[in-house]
Amino acid sequence: MAKFNSTEWDEIRKKFRHSIMADTSLVSLAQNLDTKPWPHAAEDEKPSKYIDFSYEELMMLPEIAGSAERADHLIGILKETLAFDDPFGDMVAQVEQTAAKENPILKTLARLGIPESFPLLLANLSEGTRAVCNSEGIKTIGEFANLGQQMSTRVVLGGDFRNMLNALTHGDEEGIGLFLPYRKGSTGLHLAESIGLVAAGLPRPDQLSLAKYYGAKLSTTDAAAARPITKEQVEKHESLMRATVASALAWFKEEKAALVKQVNDGGTLERYFVVLNDHAREAIAVRLTAKALQGEIKVQAAPTAEAKKGGLFSRFFGKS
Repeated sequence: MAKFNSTEWDEIRKKFRHSIMADTSLVSLAQNLDTKPWPHAAEDEKPSKYIDFSYEELMMLPEIAGSAERADHLIGILKETLAFDDPFGDMVAQVEQTAAKENPILKTLARLGIPESFPLLLANLSEGTRAVCNSEGIKTIGEFANLGQQMSTRVVLGGDFRNMLNALTHGDEEGIGLFLPYRKGSTGLHLAESIGLVAAGLPRPDQLSLAKYYGAKLSTTDAAAARPITKEQVEKHESLMRATVASALAWFKEEKAALVKQVNDGGTLERYFVVLNDHAREAIAVRLTAKALQGEIKVQAAPTAEAKKGGLFSRFFGKS
């Protein structure tokens, strides 16, 4: 028996015509809601593909094929996405009542020493949130703050877009660290956390698989959760992350120079990334950084005592 009827569908599709999420992938929307995956991954699988059809026409589409369960799944994704509007809208309405100079997000950025020019390219955001930002021409964290200030309560937002905006609005340092390379209790942004966030964008099982492949020491639980992975899959993951790591090294020029000097003076990448406090992401960060800086940092002939303890650095230039 169907959970939703034609009246509810008409109401939902009407609201979605004015949503900035109308052209966001249904796969991404489902991921943001942590619900059952949307089964179709074609490029045109977006709410805008479906919202012009009546309920009767919807049921005749090949993707729905007369299945009330499939129709319910689609309508459920759209309805839950719209549901973010009310609680989020209240917060945005309060923000809009303040002058631009009193923008609470800009105040948080200033207090924590986070530059407004920091690129969202280096933030840990989902595909859906990136689509929203791209559609609005938002490229920096400062522009993100102004977008939050200007938004209408009619705009539909959810997932990590809302979570990051909330964290920045309320100065939640732990929450901010999930999206930006911020170190709780400090000021400014940091290279180690920035490269660590590159790996954080992968599903946790993939993080563990890569770390295990690199020889990281994982707990029994984490080792068991790691998926089998091939050399080709490792290379694919690395190729997707390589450009972001290069961008992070370019943005944090002074920290990069200090890191190169530190390693060439006898330090290790493992020691540098221990601040991430996550064995899997540390291992991936070491691997990616070692490859990115190959030719700038010296390859150690033998691992130091610290490297032996981590069991990683001496392998990262040779294993592929």
